[in-house]
Amino acid sequence: IRGCYFGQTYRDQLWPGEESESSHLLPDNDVPIHIYTETLERISETSEASSRTSSRLGCEEGLAKPKTKLYKRRWYIIAAFSLFCLLQGSIFSSWSPIAVSTIAAYPQWTEGTISWQSNLALITSPLFQFPAWCLVAKFGVGPMVKWFAVFPLTICSMFRCLQLVCNVSDGTFTTITFITSICGGWASIIIFTTIGGVVSAWFPSGEQTLATGLAVLAINLGSIVSSLAGPAFVEDPVMLLPDRTNSSGWWNHSHTYPPWLDITWTLRSQIGNFMTFHFLMALVVFALVVVYFPSSPEIPPENAKTIPRLKPMDGLRVALRDRNMFYLLLVNGLTSLPFMWEMSLMDVTLKPFRVNEKVVGYLTSITIIVSGLLIISTSRLNDRFPTKTKTTLLILISLAAICSTILGFQTLGFVATSHNSLFVFVVLSGALLSCGKPILLQAAAEVAYPVPEVVVTALMNQTTCLMTGTFLFLYSLSPTFAAWSPLCLVVAPILGLVALSKAHFLRGPGSCL
Repeated sequence: IRGCYFGQTYRDQLWPGEESESSHLLPDNDVPIHIYTETLERISETSEASSRTSSRLGCEEGLAKPKTKLYKRRWYIIAAFSLFCLLQGSIFSSWSPIAVSTIAAYPQWTEGTISWQSNLALITSPLFQFPAWCLVAKFGVGPMVKWFAVFPLTICSMFRCLQLVCNVSDGTFTTITFITSICGGWASIIIFTTIGGVVSAWFPSGEQTLATGLAVLAINLGSIVSSLAGPAFVEDPVMLLPDRTNSSGWWNHSHTYPPWLDITWTLRSQIGNFMTFHFLMALVVFALVVVYFPSSPEIPPENAKTIPRLKPMDGLRVALRDRNMFYLLLVNGLTSLPFMWEMSLMDVTLKPFRVNEKVVGYLTSITIIVSGLLIISTSRLNDRFPTKTKTTLLILISLAAICSTILGFQTLGFVATSHNSLFVFVVLSGALLSCGKPILLQAAAEVAYPVPEVVVTALMNQTTCLMTGTFLFLYSLSPTFAAWSPLCLVVAPILGLVALSKAHFLRGPGSCL
């Protein structure tokens, strides 16, 4: 800059004959310095600053802020979210393990009251889905999990403990439990609405299926927590009677107590302790998400995470018109149906084989544990070989269809069976059906791009609720349908395989396929 100004030269002194600043025409190549001194100084300073900046950027290019970053705290995020899933699954399954004791403690309660505790969650799920989408779009994933899911679940769990500290009428307590069940259903909607967003924001593509699998596994483990903790806190009413040998036969004929014996208050106190156990769990989860649970990290884990997706309502319209998404929704619903049958109706179906409720409870727990091992292994396999997602699902569902078909024929009496054979196929079919769920959720989120993850996972959940809710409704209405209900073990997985074979797994940006 010292020798030129936009291609012009300048001198430090005037030529002879140049008298003043009033010179009429300046020579093309000779510009008086005193006219543009201030301007040149400013340009010089700016140019030198730009030169220094360029030099500094060139030297420090390796130290520039990275565009992607993988945070170790992502495992804290998925751990807190999985504990939230565990809490929801545990509260959802609160009453089934202590059904007999609860009916004995609250004479107004019936088996219908127990079943409606879980039915309310399924019935209200479609009604709450649209508000959940709107709230997630407005507030983000983090605030939704903290203040719209875990916090109300903690408050409802606290109110279920009121009978320990004050007199609460039976009607009031029943109302509180129903509100808690509805809140648990709402929490389930939040889980499946936000799980895709949480995993996508914090985890790279090579870990997303595993992270999804941990959350899905936690929901299933929640039922085991209640199955184990419920009988530990609340005793069987027969065990509280003075003469167990004589009274056990009497209890089978009458569910009312003689006037001189009233154990309802003992049972109510034990039920209150069980409710307190859930409240303490909720407090721990609430503390974890309040301490740290942002919607997304400051820097995404990979460049693909910076590519925006559609708004929820626009994404919903796109998803409903996507043929591949339709097939995957169908696969999800059809494979969820036999698993729901095993978890909900197995005790009724296996009664002709002289399998009692205690054994059914053991079978359910073993099935969930085996499915957990399969979920972790198959999820890691899918993360390692993402281009083989469809092949992995075809293998898993085919094996599940074989085991489920054999179990269906056994329960319908078409083939001879034994207890050992029955138990093996119950565990295998249930575990194989459930272990493909995380892979299916992750595949749907990629196939449906640019539909947001919150829409995809919510649609998968609503498909499950719609199909299983319709099945249970028909089961309760028609004895003939109930008698032939094990056919779902045969038909549903085969139809799921047909739908899966028609889907094309074309992934969005950042994917390996």
